[in-house]
Amino acid sequence: MRRSVVALTIVLVVFSLASPAFAQGQDENLSDGRSFGIGMQVGLPVGGLVSARYWFNPTVAVEGIIFAWGEASDYFGIVSGRILYKLSDTPTVDFYIASGATFPFSAYGHDPVLFSAAGGIEFNFAFAKNLAWNVEFGGTMSSTGNLMMALGTGIHFYF
Repeated sequence: MRRSVVALTIVLVVFSLASPAFAQGQDENLSDGRSFGIGMQVGLPVGGLVSARYWFNPTVAVEGIIFAWGEASDYFGIVSGRILYKLSDTPTVDFYIASGATFPFSAYGHDPVLFSAAGGIEFNFAFAKNLAWNVEFGGTMSSTGNLMMALGTGIHFYF
């Protein structure tokens, strides 16, 4: 019980200290002027890790995601390419849709290609204007006809 009270107190203190930092950026659009960003993007069912995003303008971007693991004779991973389209651009939260394909690879043969579409929410922080965190939800269809739910999250640093 005592640990729960201490943990709750710490969360409340951190939140109370962070809330003025969130409030100060309400007048300006924190995602204005973004172009190239690098970070991590992970998703289910396909995975992912290293991600790079490039915003051509305030509404259209491309993203590449890669994850690889193993040794020279025993490897696997994925390569993904996506297009992002921003639907709503508010001062601290942006809503977008993303669509693309994921190409799994392994030393053992060919895996089916996965096509996905998702809606995303990107949160921007006044205390770290170059940092953005996103959450995505959508669907995936494999080249073999299997349908799956897609979930993802990521964090990117924009230069």
